[in-house]
Amino acid sequence: MYIEIIGVITILMALRAVITKNRAEKLLYINVIGFCVSAIIALYVKTTFGLVLAATFFISSTIGSNAIAYALKDLEDEITFDKNMEEHEEN
Repeated sequence: MYIEIIGVITILMALRAVITKNRAEKLLYINVIGFCVSAIIALYVKTTFGLVLAATFFISSTIGSNAIAYALKDLEDEITFDKNMEEHEEN
């Protein structure tokens, strides 16, 4: 039952990641998908190797989410130019 619930959450986050235009939101939805996959692995493979595999995937997802957070922090001060070459700051 838990695997199905997490699977539905994963599908919803994948759809939201495809639909959204905001890059920050898209990265956060992809991060949630990574955590869902590690939970599904841990629940589906009920052996010691499954636990090791899920823990490895979870740790790599955490490192990836930290990289996303670091990248988003750097984007806060980014200055972009629109088509008319008018300078404005990202929100």
